[in-house]
Order: sequence, then structure tokens, then C-alpha cells
Amino acid sequence: MSHPKPPTGQMWSAEQLIADAGAGPEGPRVGAFFDFDGTLINGYSLSAFARHHLRSLQIAPADLGGMLLTGLRGVTTEEDFERFTVLGMRAWAGRSEDELAELGERLFVQAISGSLYPEAWRLVEAHRTAGHTVVLASSATRFQVEPAARAMGVEYILVSPVEMENGICTGRPGGPLLWRAGKAAAVRAFADEHDIDLAESYAYSNGDEDVPFLRTSGRARALNPGRDLEAAARHYGWPVARFSSRGRPGVRDIARTVAGLAGMFGGFTTGAALGAVTGSRREAVDLGTTLAGELGSVLAGVRLDVRGAEHLATRPAVFLFNHQSQLDVLILAKLLRGGFTGVAKKELANSPGFGLMFRLADVAFVDRHDTAQARKALEPAVQKLRDGISLAIAPEGTRSATPALGPFKKGAFHVAMQAGVPIVPIVIRNAGELMWRGATTIRAGTVQIAVLPPVPTAGWVADELDTHVRQVRGQYLTTLANWPGTGSGRVKATAVTRPGPPPAVPLDWGASAQMNPLETAMWRAEAADPRLRVNVSLLELLDPAPDWDRLLAAHEWASRMVPRMRQRVVEPAFSLGTPTWATVSDLDLSQHVQRVQLPAPGSLRQLLDVVQEFAAAPFDRDRPLWRALLVEGLADGRAGYAVKSHHSVTDGLGAVQLMMRLHSRTAAHDPHRPEPLVPAAAEASRAGLLAGQIVGAVRSAPTTALRQGIGIVGALPRPWEVASRTAGRVADAARWAGQAAAAPAGSPLLARRGGSWRFDVIDVPLADLRAGAKAAGGSLNDGLLAAVIGGFRRYHEGQGAPVDRLTVGFPISLRTQDDPQGGNRFTGARFAATMAERDPAARIAAVRQFVLNARAASAATAGAVPVALAPALGWLPAPVIAMVSGRLTSTNDVQVSSIPGVPYPVYIAGSRITHMYPFGPLPGCAAMITLISHAGECCIGVNTDTSAIADPGRLADDLRAGLDEVVALRG
Repeated sequence: MSHPKPPTGQMWSAEQLIADAGAGPEGPRVGAFFDFDGTLINGYSLSAFARHHLRSLQIAPADLGGMLLTGLRGVTTEEDFERFTVLGMRAWAGRSEDELAELGERLFVQAISGSLYPEAWRLVEAHRTAGHTVVLASSATRFQVEPAARAMGVEYILVSPVEMENGICTGRPGGPLLWRAGKAAAVRAFADEHDIDLAESYAYSNGDEDVPFLRTSGRARALNPGRDLEAAARHYGWPVARFSSRGRPGVRDIARTVAGLAGMFGGFTTGAALGAVTGSRREAVDLGTTLAGELGSVLAGVRLDVRGAEHLATRPAVFLFNHQSQLDVLILAKLLRGGFTGVAKKELANSPGFGLMFRLADVAFVDRHDTAQARKALEPAVQKLRDGISLAIAPEGTRSATPALGPFKKGAFHVAMQAGVPIVPIVIRNAGELMWRGATTIRAGTVQIAVLPPVPTAGWVADELDTHVRQVRGQYLTTLANWPGTGSGRVKATAVTRPGPPPAVPLDWGASAQMNPLETAMWRAEAADPRLRVNVSLLELLDPAPDWDRLLAAHEWASRMVPRMRQRVVEPAFSLGTPTWATVSDLDLSQHVQRVQLPAPGSLRQLLDVVQEFAAAPFDRDRPLWRALLVEGLADGRAGYAVKSHHSVTDGLGAVQLMMRLHSRTAAHDPHRPEPLVPAAAEASRAGLLAGQIVGAVRSAPTTALRQGIGIVGALPRPWEVASRTAGRVADAARWAGQAAAAPAGSPLLARRGGSWRFDVIDVPLADLRAGAKAAGGSLNDGLLAAVIGGFRRYHEGQGAPVDRLTVGFPISLRTQDDPQGGNRFTGARFAATMAERDPAARIAAVRQFVLNARAASAATAGAVPVALAPALGWLPAPVIAMVSGRLTSTNDVQVSSIPGVPYPVYIAGSRITHMYPFGPLPGCAAMITLISHAGECCIGVNTDTSAIADPGRLADDLRAGLDEVVALRG
């Protein structure tokens, strides 16, 4: 029986993951890519190597200290990871490749195998059964990963290379490391080489850094994710699953284990004492075993889900069981109750508790390393079987190092054949999930068991025993690979039906779950002072006007491509802490997309008047922070399309990145465009957010302090560097506070502020403006800044005002290649420009020098908010943030921004976008001038405060003249 597919973006069980793997497309063109550390195993495989090297004194103290320092500080960049990896590899320098391979195998058996998640093992098996191409893709080395791959039957591994020279390790990486983008690139290359259909493939990981890796495959799953990966999973609609922790046991686990052992020993003792009244040792043992199984399992929280329980009535018999865990003793006692004995390793004969119980039950103790002794120890079992006492025995001889079924020995089959009794296979599926190899505590849960029909041994002969062993073992393998779908207990596999390929994932844009400090400052400042509102807008001219229904459908599609469009801001209680994004349960497009009709004649000025009013209106802070407006009635059947968002959602570059990915390159509808599902709602309570953030801050405080202390200790050999960095951070904070307290005096003509917005637009050919700026040794941005300064000089002269100083602010992007798209990653610079300079080339040269210096200074900062102040910003009252922000921005006369636009024709809802004008906000400044390049044209949006700019039309003309001055330099 199949059940509906679990919703994406929600928590799945291990059973759902396994069923999902088996219900999808089959065959080798489907890949199943598994991260290793933290995904297939609990913890890190490198830890086992580090412990070995430390015990054997094969790692230098400096390298060990360096690894600890790097690990505690946190590995967040490629440089961090490479430094950490190189430190670990140094211990291998001078050792042969064969020696390292042998070490990897040994450490896998001794340490790493005990950390394997049984659930992950079964998941890998499900993919192998489906015929998928299974790949372990890890940033670790092959010496860490290859033994596990071999044990799991996985043919392919993608790992970080280790440099070898003449078969000897140099202690250095042998090529690019498979971390973050490197792992994603390796998966794509493997898929190309092996003809893997990535859209139908699976990827599994736990690491926050593995979002690019997971995005390579159409069926990504986050296993045991960290906080950032869990947030990314919600964004992309990926299922999340958590396997049973293999970490330190909790108080409940310890108490449960103690109670379970007490119940088992107490039950056996009580039962044996009561049974002794009858004078029968066998009845005493049977009653003791029954009570031990019942009391021990109840107190330990262990339940059994048994299929084929009717076959347990076959007595006497040799009951075979696959030995997975120390818990198997309790399982067998509860399952078989009485009337049986067993076989145990000789070391248990003298064990307190178990030794006495086993001796009373006539358990045979065997030396696993002495075949002759083991065969002799089993001889009495034949007679006991003939006397009606069954035998329980693990045909593997010992617990497996992994959840894999080990090879079967023939001893149990010889005994059954000699006694003439049937063999009853007992298949234990998941005991290791409740008490794994090396564990000392029991975790509550349900053990799944299948009892197979009895296998008669009548007519068996010794020469054919190997065949019978293979057949019985084959039954185990088949059962484990195709577990019965229903049972008598609580655990049931959920089959998944898939009508087609997996749904597309949303864009990797705006995936952060919380605001950063700069976004928090912008969001809270306008709540205290509406004049500091930071709505950012884009006006597109469309030819022809689009079909309304198609435009609405485009927005609905975009809201699935960009989950941020379906998210609202949730403030923690009392507006203390960090604002969080939460997906709404329903998006009402009528509240976000509207249309108006211009009266005749439908001029550009009429359009701008409507759009400026639309752009300046505050957002409903309880809804997603975007709105769109279609303005129809322009001349020649054209229309204006305006969209606005809050600056806390994205900066200008992030907005352009989004438009490039949402706009179409053709007028026709694309039937093959991706169609993500509607993201699942995730509401949050304000009180819960505050409580969670306080708890998180308290919990992280010791680690943060430790990392900072470690950073200081690690930098002690470089005291001047530490002093310089500390002084720099103090200077950043002081400069930030100083800018808020006092700034260069700007133009008195532009000093008034009212808060009303006026929009104007200017066009200039991109090639002309770039050539003019280049002729004076500047960039396009330098030319724009010089033109604005020249335009304001003309405006001041026209108003009869002194031509003195103009304070110009401009952003400097801090985005790197690895930064996620969307959000805000910029800092600001302020230029006290002299308007008296009439030579545009001289203005460009002055601007160029200042910009170069400002960019160099920005390389040492983390953003617009100083590192020293960022952690406290979320806990400051909104009026304080507004006061500081207002002082910072109101001292600017004008802010100027240049954004690279779309270099090719684009369409929305079938209409071509002929022009694209950006309009920035006026957070306390007199004017905001923003340029975006579009299809060979510089589209410039001018937003002015009408209290500061008495004649905005004249200013627009003067800015055009300033641009003409720069263009004229091209010669």
C-alpha cells in the first residue's frame, strides 16, 4: 500500500527517506550522492586519525594546536578549510600510500564503523537496490572514506586528493579540495562523465557549507542539518531528517539503561527463584528468562515489531539471528521467552551478571579464535536439541563492525543437521539504532524483526552444507533489502508515489533566515522615524502593455521561485533580538499587485507622478515586503511597471541579480521553465523568538569567548598584527560613532528635509558615458559621480547659492563569489567634493583617487556596521538606532549608486522592457541618484526631497548637462 508523498520542506523519518529512494526512478542514470562526515557517520572521521596520531606521537604539537585552534574558531571559508586540512595531512608526510590505506582500514574497523548511522546504511542499501549509481562525495581523503565505501558496497568516491611522490605522501593536498563549490563542481563533472541525470538524482548532506552540493541534484535531502542548512532546506523545500544521535547519552538514556539492566537481572533472579520451587532448573531458567525479557524491555523502553511471530512456535529448532548489538540478549529473551539456550564468546563466562545467567542457562562458551574448541563446545547443544531445548546462535560468530550482514559460519548448520531439527531465521533490522556498536546506553525505540518460515534440515548431507548456508544467508539479504511494509508494531515504512520528475527548487536568492545587523538597523530605524523609510523601486517601461492575467500569473510563479516573496518579518517580543523571516500561509496577490489607468495624454511625467507616490508609501509590516503596480495608458499602447521592495530584503546588486533570473529572454511563454512548489508555511511567535535567541546567546557565549580567547592565543606570535587589528576595529567603531555625531558640513542650499519624494529620469548612451570617463582615466562609476558633482554646481549657480562643498555618499559592494544572492552586503563611503572645479576631467581624477582609497579601506571591514558593534545592534531600542542612522545619512547632500544591469533584451509577461529606471530611498539625504545599464543605455533614476530641492526639474536638466560634460571628453 502506498501513501502520499510527505510535503517537501518538512521533517521526514528514516523510513520515509528509504521508501522515497525506492519509489523514484530506477537505474544507473540516477545518482545518489552522499556526504560522509556527519551524514553517514556521527562526527568526523578525521578525529579517529587525530587520536591515533596523538597516541602514537606522530603529530607535532604545533600542528595539533593549530587544528584545535582552527576547529574552535570555526571553519567558514575555503581558506579556513584548506588550513585545517593541510594541518591534518602533515602527520601523513613520509608515510607510504599502502601504509596510509592500511591505517584507514584499521581505524575504520576500530573506531569509525561504530559511528555509522544504521539509518544511513539502510538508505544507501535502498539506493543500491534501486540500481542507482551511489557515490560518496566528501571533503575528506580517500584514506578516510574508501574503507566505508568498500564496506557499504559503494563503487565510487569523490574525495579531496592527497599529494604522493613516488608512493610517499608529501603531507600536502594533491589538488583542489572538495569543499563547498569544489564538491559541487566534482559532482557535476562526475555526472557528465558517467551520464548521470542530475535532475532525477539524490543528494544528502548535513553541512551548512554543502548547499551548493545539494543544489546539484533534483532530490536534495538535509540529514542531521546544522541551523543554516535547516534554514536553507526550508527555503528550497528540501526534506529534513534527523537520525538518532550518537553523541553523549543524556540523563534519560542513562536512567533508562540502568532501569533496563536492573529489570533484566531482577526479572531473571525473581523468575529463577520462583521457578526453583518446582525443583526444575529448566523451569526456573525459562521463567527467569521470560521475566528478564519482559521487565528489561519495558523499563529500557524497547519495543518489538515482529513479522512472522507464528514461526517462533517451531520447537525445538536452531534460531539463527544476525548479531547487530549488545541489545540482542534482551531482544532474544523477550522474543523466545523460554525453552532455549545459546552460544556466547568465552570472555562472557566470567562477566558479572551475564556470566552467572548464561551458566545457569547452560549457554555454550566458545573461543572464536579456536575452531576445534568451538566445535567441541557445541557438541552438547545437539543433545539438548534432541531433548527439546532450542538453540539461539548468531551464524556470523560475532557482532558485525557495520550494519552489513557478515559471512555465515557453518557451526549452527552442522548442529541443526546432526540434531535433525529445522532452522528458523530471525532477521533483526535495526537493533543498532537503539544500541550501536561500542555504546554503553540504550535508547528507547522499536526494533523491527522478521521471523522467516522454518528451513527443514531433513536430508541434508555435509557435502552440500555450503549450499544451504548460502541459501539461508540469501534469505537474510533479501529480507533486509525488501523489508515487509507492515507489522504489528509502531514503525511502518511509508511508500511514496511520484507522478513525474521532482519539483524544481527555488532560486538561491534571499535564503537567510534572519536579518543581518545592517538590515536590522534599516528595518528598525524607519519604525521609529518614517522619514528614514528605505523603499527601493524599479520602474520598467513596457512595449506593449502586458496581458493582466499573464502578469498576475508571472508574479505567482515568481513567488514560488523566490520564497522571500512569501515571507514576512517577525519581530522578537519587545523588538529585542534579530528580526526573522517567516513564510506566510497564503499569499494574497491582490494585496501586492495592482493596476491603474493614466488619463490622457499619458505622459512620462504623469507616469512618474503616480510611481513616486506608489514608491514612497510605507509597507504593511505584517505582509511580505514587496508590491507591484501596472500603470496603463501611456502613449503608443505602452505601459509602466513599477515594483518596490524594502531595502532590508536586498541591496541594488541583489535586486538586479534577481531581475536577471526572473525576466524572460523571449516574449513567448517558456513551457520548460522550473515550477517549484509553494513553500510550506512556517509561522513564528514573537515570544518564542525572543526566548530562543536569548537561550542561543547564553549558550553560545562560552564558545564565543573561547574562540576569541583562542584567537588571541593563536595570534600571540604576531603581536603587532593583533594590535593593528584591534586598533582597526576600535577605530571603525569610533569612526562610525563619530560620523553619527559630526560630519563634514554640506551645502546650505540642500540642508532642509521634508520627506516628500519627487522622481525624474535621465537617459545617456552607455558607450558614450563609459568612453568619456575612460578618457579621463576613470570608470563608469567615476564618470557618474563627476557628472553629478558638475550638475549640482550648475544647480547652485542657477539658484544663486555659493558653490562650495557637496557631501556625496556612495555604496561599496562587499559581495564575494561565495556570498548568497539577495540580502545586503555593502558598506558606505562619503566624499566631501569641491563643486568649484569646472574641469570634468579633473573631477573624474579626484573622484577616482578617492574611490580607490575607499575601496582599499572597505576591504578591511565586514560591512556598514562595525564588527565591534554588530552583535549588540539587535538589542538596541529602535529610537536609538533611528537617531544614529538619521545622523549618519542626513549629513549626505546626495547619494549616488551605479549598478550593472541586464545587457540583453528581456521581457515580462510577453512585453519587452525598453527602459529600466532604479529609484533609491531618501534616508535623510536631499537626493538619491541611481544608474542602471540596460540594453546599451544608462537609465538614471533621480529621487529628490522637495523640501531640499526647490526646483527638481531644473536639477534634472543640470544633471543632464553634467553628464554631457563627461560624455564630451570621449573626443
